[in-house]
Amino acid sequence: MKKIKVLRVDYSGNNMNLKRFEDNPIEQFKLWFEKAQKSNVIEPNAMVLSTIQKNNTPTSRTVLLKEIDKNGFIFFTNYDSRKSKNIKNNKYVSTLFLWKKIERQIIINGICKKISKTKSEKYFKSRPRKSKIASWASIQSSLLESPSVLLKRFQDFENKFLNKEVPYPNNWGGYIIIPKSIEFWQGKSSRMHDRILYSKNNNLWNKIRLYP
Repeated sequence: MKKIKVLRVDYSGNNMNLKRFEDNPIEQFKLWFEKAQKSNVIEPNAMVLSTIQKNNTPTSRTVLLKEIDKNGFIFFTNYDSRKSKNIKNNKYVSTLFLWKKIERQIIINGICKKISKTKSEKYFKSRPRKSKIASWASIQSSLLESPSVLLKRFQDFENKFLNKEVPYPNNWGGYIIIPKSIEFWQGKSSRMHDRILYSKNNNLWNKIRLYP
């Protein structure tokens, strides 16, 4: 095994022209996301979401982006989960998209809040049946005695909803991250990376270039 300190990748990205970046970073995100999809990045919608716990320490996990609208970025989860409790206590979050295949990274900082129940129900109905059942079976972030207990819960709900439409669970739904800042990072040779930062001030976006 190689020593950690010698692990190194020299990136090969091109220069980013600040003037060619969209005025709205959400629109710029869509362009980069499309590029990631066309480049066959595995799960380009996977994002590391960081929240703040009651003791003011951060905690992170990977969730899946499911929608982008004009106001922000939407994901879905169990409202009784640890992340949801953290968001209830502190609405400020940070999320990170890392697309190593195209040597790009995006960091989004902002405010997180629940979307409407109507919108959450609409998305829930579009999910695969087994994913719907899993939403009922998992008591997310709670102590699990053994994998067999979870499997039995899944089977019990599968039987309960046999030949029926799986109903929407009231403790499950969506959040939107309303961005306050978005940073676009492009890897380049010799660690001379490009960083473009958008910050919102009085509802207007300002973009600047940062040192790597």
